[in-house]
Amino acid sequence: KGASGGSLNPSPKHLRTMARVSALLAASLLGSCAAFAPTSTPALLKLNALPGRNSILANPALAPASSRRPGRASGSLSLRAAAADSTDAVLAALQKGDVAALQAATVGHEAQVAAAGVSLVLLLSFLSSAVGGDKPATPYPNNNQYDYRTAEEYFAACPALVASRTAELLLKSGSFGLSLLLDQITGKIEENMPKRASALTTLLTQLGPTFIKIGQSLSIRTDLMPPTYVRALQQLQDQVPAFPTDQALKTIEEELGAPANSLFSGIAGAEPIAAASLGQVYKATIASGENKGVSVAVKVQRPEITEKVALDMYLIRKACPLFKLATEYPGDAEGLVDDWGVGFVNELNYQEEAVNGGFFNEAIRDTPLRDVVFAPDVVDELSSRKILTTEWVEGERLEKSNAKDVSGLCSIAMNSYLTMMLETGKLHCDPHPGNLLRTPAGKLCILDWGLVQTLPADLRLSFIEHIAHLTAADYEKVPSDLVKLGFVPEGKEGEIVKTDAVEVLSSVYTQLAGGGGAKKIDVNAVVNEMSGLTEQYGQIFQVPPYFAYIGRAFSVLEGIGLTNDPDYSIIGECLPYVSQRLLSDPSPRTAGALNTFIFGVDKEREDRLLDVGRVETLLEGYSSYAAAAGGAGLVEAMSVEERVEEVADKILELVFSKDNTPLQSIVLEQVAKVTAAGTRKVWADARQRSGLASDGRSLLGRVVDPLGLFQRSKLVVTSEEDERALEATQRLVSVLRQASYGDQLARMTQQEIRSVASIIARKVWERRRELVITSNRFGLELLKQTADRLDRQPSPATAQRLEASSSEA
Repeated sequence: KGASGGSLNPSPKHLRTMARVSALLAASLLGSCAAFAPTSTPALLKLNALPGRNSILANPALAPASSRRPGRASGSLSLRAAAADSTDAVLAALQKGDVAALQAATVGHEAQVAAAGVSLVLLLSFLSSAVGGDKPATPYPNNNQYDYRTAEEYFAACPALVASRTAELLLKSGSFGLSLLLDQITGKIEENMPKRASALTTLLTQLGPTFIKIGQSLSIRTDLMPPTYVRALQQLQDQVPAFPTDQALKTIEEELGAPANSLFSGIAGAEPIAAASLGQVYKATIASGENKGVSVAVKVQRPEITEKVALDMYLIRKACPLFKLATEYPGDAEGLVDDWGVGFVNELNYQEEAVNGGFFNEAIRDTPLRDVVFAPDVVDELSSRKILTTEWVEGERLEKSNAKDVSGLCSIAMNSYLTMMLETGKLHCDPHPGNLLRTPAGKLCILDWGLVQTLPADLRLSFIEHIAHLTAADYEKVPSDLVKLGFVPEGKEGEIVKTDAVEVLSSVYTQLAGGGGAKKIDVNAVVNEMSGLTEQYGQIFQVPPYFAYIGRAFSVLEGIGLTNDPDYSIIGECLPYVSQRLLSDPSPRTAGALNTFIFGVDKEREDRLLDVGRVETLLEGYSSYAAAAGGAGLVEAMSVEERVEEVADKILELVFSKDNTPLQSIVLEQVAKVTAAGTRKVWADARQRSGLASDGRSLLGRVVDPLGLFQRSKLVVTSEEDERALEATQRLVSVLRQASYGDQLARMTQQEIRSVASIIARKVWERRRELVITSNRFGLELLKQTADRLDRQPSPATAQRLEASSSEA
């Protein structure tokens, strides 16, 4: 999605148009490089070493017209001559759809076509250089912040460098463009799409770090790429050969101001333990200072990677008009590229990565997950923009671990990602298996915080509301939810209602919110189903990037969980976080979501009653979250007294609060209804058992109310609402008895019962002030409900009971 709000609806038509453009570029610029190999092609690729323009002009086929004999017009750099010799023939072959003619059009004219293309790049670069101002020292002189304007000024003064990279990109991508073209001519676009998607993944890896990052970005953009390409790009691996350790040592010295050997032991002469497109990692020990001897991981950035990324982003941005022409993309393509540029350049700043990891550790300390998940601590004094030093974390990759607690750690990982997504607001965007470690202590360590996405608070709350609406089958709210969440453009709510998108999302999220016992689903199938909605309704439905990251995390964690437990259900791991958030978050919007979750569409009615099934779901989810946060093995090893003490703390904290929390309000409201209904039921039963006096009134009624003032009072006569409240209470008690902790309580010894009673009494006494405050609120709620009952008109059934009661009371 561009800045103007446009989006591309991918289709074979767009692929065919892009195939034409790719083929024209390949045919007109580098489609004939075979004729120059092996002499001239290496010369083009050596331009980064800057013999520069001489390397190009040294090739006779590429020499300017003024240096040739007048009779050799075919070797001229004239664009018109090149067009007459080759490009027209290519266009004619395209119009006829003749594969043989296309091939013939490029044979015999290789030198002219390639000369025209490269000279055009040189000419444009030269003109830009001639009209430009002073060249900046770096592409991004403003504290290395992405800025396309300064990059343009920088590369306008480097025409040879620009021409070299352009030629290299076209050389490597030309065959892919021609393959797409041939698919279009032969009508095999759809048939060969999986093969081309795989080839694109390989091509991006060959083109270097920038294009690997672009491929990873496109792998979550179902609004820009067909689902087949999205699935292929999701398999893109950020793996490239390591650069020499000597260069890493030089970078360390330049960045940290001291020889690497005086700072670290174990890097000199060693091979990196991991290498990626932007940098590589060494295991070392700190050589001096108060942390001497501490094992660390040292990430060193690739030499000159900023300039290489900047050059690629510059060229891609320059190609945006051609992209828009080829695809009819209605959005801001340049804006999209600039967004990528900001993200890529920020990822090159290891200080930002250090801040991101530190933010996660600080934020998670305020959650129940504080003791089970973490990011490696950063050694600030040995870190810089190009060097990141963190504590060395011993552990094994989660998906390769055979430990019994792997499924539990997947639960921790899921709750951690949901916490980032819905609570802390900074989402880790690289959730591949290599970034999830199981430590010997059974904790989860999340690595590599270079790529994160910030989610606004409003978006986070909207997602919680959305889950509540779908769980409660409140589908009228879903279209507006989809707008808030970025699935549907603003103003398209009416159109989305006419599609089956709401039904599909309802199916997905209902399972997501189904909690323990929810059937397993294939996360990849769900993501593909949502991608299918994008393909079908591309103008009014799109999968936002943040959700794609969550979908990728779900998929990774499901795969890890299933390798350890064939019955692992990723959906069963989602509700625990949502449950604890609904029960503990005091914000008004979360309170509304809690009301929707518990009461459904009846949440606005005065006589509303809780849905026992949903309460059971919430309690199971909250219990599961507590177990995951405490470590499942640790919880199992706890004694009954320890468990009771932990549960008592949580319940008392939720219910007996000084502040009037949403959960406390609901509990007091429902307990007051049950108390009043139970009192009326007891009174009615007692009257009936007391027998009748001679005038037909009950004996108890005549004694208590001799004047008959309350014979027809709504305060003493049971109603349909009372019966429903008591029935719901009986079901809830039954649910609590059937819970696992109910069985544990039933098996307690007398000594354990006395210990538990002592614990509860002590906990209540510790919160005696909160208990008094809550009791006062309960009394006020009873009075309020009593007044409301007197003001409210009785239902026909209740009116009949009042009439019958007047003769019995």
